[in-house]
Parts: sequence; structure tokens; C-alpha cells
Amino acid sequence: MPGPLATFDAVVFDMDGLMIDTERVALECWIESARVAGWEISRETCLALVGLGQRESRQQLLDAMGGKFPLTEVSARGRERYLQRLRGEGVAVKPGLLELLDWLEARAVPVAVATSTLHALALEKLALAGLGDRFDTIVCADQVPKGKPAPDVYREAIARIDADAARCIALEDSEIGLRAAHAAGLACIVVPDLLPPSPAYESLAHAIVPSLRDAHRLLADMLASRDG
Repeated sequence: MPGPLATFDAVVFDMDGLMIDTERVALECWIESARVAGWEISRETCLALVGLGQRESRQQLLDAMGGKFPLTEVSARGRERYLQRLRGEGVAVKPGLLELLDWLEARAVPVAVATSTLHALALEKLALAGLGDRFDTIVCADQVPKGKPAPDVYREAIARIDADAARCIALEDSEIGLRAAHAAGLACIVVPDLLPPSPAYESLAHAIVPSLRDAHRLLADMLASRDG
């Protein structure tokens, strides 16, 4: 595990699976959409896509399923069903998120989003969750050359808030996101959602904690010296 970080100047949040409970819905919609097309996608195959950008996830899915997999059809049906569910059921916010955002805002800590979701959809999901106006900037996979696990979204986010990567904390839920944050030079606290980082990558995390409330406590300890 990396050494202790005494304090920090900004926090960059992942979105799906970290702040909002959408990854489970996406997984269910992909499996359902493939089944309608006569294909079975395993849960394990879907989990391997968590955190990837759209281009990267499409290629990995084709590699896993073979060239005959009807990706365009399954993707279109899955997206339609996903949006129906989000718009109909709403987007649930993870426990502890609002308290953490309020705490950071009260201390004038800049906050950004670095997500693998495409920009228009990211804005809609944040709006559905009541989070549309809570961040200084939102950077999405279609706004940078490469999606996660490349570091591009994190580098763009910290550039927009004029922050130093070495003094920023990333909050992530997936191994892919952890790898992206680490490659961009940010310390990363991981709050696993569907699955924790594998042993091969967990050592990259500053900490792995069970909830955003636990992440909040860690951040409070880190900021104590600045508040003092």
C-alpha cells in the first residue's frame, strides 16, 4: 500500500458504482438483452467490463464472445432497457455520499467527476440522482482520447480544477478505475461495489474500505492537519 498522504487539495469521484447504484442495473440489462438475442453472457464476463470506457468495453466483449456476437443489437437493446429502468426507477445514491459532499463543500475542497460513462448520459444520471450541480467539473470517456484504465479522464479532471495530482484523492469502486487513478498519479481510496480489486492490483490503493462513510473518515483524518 502507498505511504500515508498527510493532506490533499481536491477529490475526484468516479460515478457508477461509487456514487450511484447503477452497475447492478447495467449488468442485469446486458444479460437480459443478450438473452433476447439468443446469447448467454456470464456474470463474470459482465463484471470484467466494470469501469471500462465504452470503446474498451465493446472490444473486450467481442474478444470474450467471438466475432459473431451481435454487439450492435445487444448494445442498443441493453441501453434502451437501462435508460427505461433508470428513468422509471430513479437513480439511488450510495449511503454517505451526500454527507461527504456537504463536508467537502463546507471546507472549500474542489470536487470533480472522472467517469467512463459518455457525457450526455453521465449528466442525465447525475441529474436523476439529484447531483447535477454538486461538482466543479465532470470529465467523461468521450471527452478524452482513451477511457479507463488509461489515466486520461483523471488527468483532464485535475487539469480543469488546476490541481496537483500528487495532492489529489481519487475515490473509485473498481479495479479498472483504481488503475486509471494510479496511472494519473492520484492516491486512490477504493470502495468496492460489485467486486473488489484483484490481489494483483489491490496494492495500488491508498486504502480499500467498505463504504463511503469509511472513506469520509479517512479523508477527515487526512484533512485534519490543514483544518488545524
